[in-house]
Amino acid sequence: MDLLPDAWRRTIRRAAADVVDRVDDVGRTGSRSTVAAGGSPGPAARAWAIAKVGAASVSLPATVPISAAVTLRSQQEALRRIHAFPDQLRAICEDRPGPLPVRSVGRLPATGRYVLTSDLHRCIAGRLDWPARQGTKDLYRAVVANYADDGWSLIENGDVEDFWMVGGSTWGSWYDVGRLAAGVAGPLAERSRRELFTDHLDRIVDNNAALYRILGELARDGRYHRTLGNHDDALADPHLVARLGEHVPGVTIPDALVLAAPGRPQVGNAAAVVMHGHLTDAWNGPGLATLGRAATWIATTIDDLPLAGAFGGLPGELATSVLLDGRGENRLITVDARYGGNRRFDSLDEERLFDRLAVTAPEDGWPWLLFGHTHFPMLRPLGSDGRPVRYANSGCGVLPGAFTALEWDGGREEPLRLVLHHLDDGRPARRELRPAGRVLASDPA
Repeated sequence: MDLLPDAWRRTIRRAAADVVDRVDDVGRTGSRSTVAAGGSPGPAARAWAIAKVGAASVSLPATVPISAAVTLRSQQEALRRIHAFPDQLRAICEDRPGPLPVRSVGRLPATGRYVLTSDLHRCIAGRLDWPARQGTKDLYRAVVANYADDGWSLIENGDVEDFWMVGGSTWGSWYDVGRLAAGVAGPLAERSRRELFTDHLDRIVDNNAALYRILGELARDGRYHRTLGNHDDALADPHLVARLGEHVPGVTIPDALVLAAPGRPQVGNAAAVVMHGHLTDAWNGPGLATLGRAATWIATTIDDLPLAGAFGGLPGELATSVLLDGRGENRLITVDARYGGNRRFDSLDEERLFDRLAVTAPEDGWPWLLFGHTHFPMLRPLGSDGRPVRYANSGCGVLPGAFTALEWDGGREEPLRLVLHHLDDGRPARRELRPAGRVLASDPA
């Protein structure tokens, strides 16, 4: 259903695409001269950001108490989900429905070799192109190509294409206007919303064309796998998955993947469960993402303001140097029990989640849980009792000049490693990050 006739929608889409591309000087191949990663978003995005900040300031007396109420209610639901998570984890391993909103689960052999990445935030040309701003775009493509040549499979564990970030260019502003209008219209703009997301997806692919060629080759070999995150939750729509499948053949996007092997002592023969990790997040979980969406909208809006600079939430140089120096934190995140966050704006309560898993563990223990979402790499982090837990986090793909990843090699006795890929004198280099109490030691490859 849609308020606008098909012919009107097609005309508006063509006209909008032509105008924004002329203003931004962006071609269909993603080349650009006026709008560059980290540079000016252009006059249209600047003006739209100023207008939004003005409107948001006027509405603050109403939005602040509403946001507080929503946050309190969402945190209560997140605590309920944490309590039910062990039952859901059993259901995932045993390939049956569970109590929490998990749509589908895929299964892969635990004997394979997989490199797991997450939180890549691939986006359109302009200031939203986080990988380009951080200098990881060519690095990631080169490293993925090397893994592919060496026979590894790739699992991109959520927040791959980013549908939440707005602005950064004229197209990004048009996309924001379209999203807001479709949200107001509700079911009357269903097709318009889907077409807008489709156009946005195509632009993301065009802006990362060389990488998607590699992903397409992996997919044709059956070596490319995905899960759904919060920033790419638009891909819960089968129509959008089908469109992505035109670029990455046969792609499916379940909520979780089970690495399973016959004879494993863990429940459901599961050696590991791969999930993005936002299921129990009060600010970003499925059906709970009001605050997370709003925070992303505000951050990207401020990033477009004159003199705002690179405010958009990207980690600075210190984040990479801390990992290279072997000082990365390796302990579970805890958040306020009432509001579901902390002063660092973390919103996944890992400590309560793993406390709950500890008291409900089966005799042979839980399988490995392999998450992303938090942007903090971890391997066997310490829980509230000071003991390590069977958990690893792949971190993110947008560190300055670096990204972290997990390697699962089913042919090794200890299959899991946490690695940092970074630039060393302009060339790709690899470090292994291993747990050393509350930090991650850094060992050169």
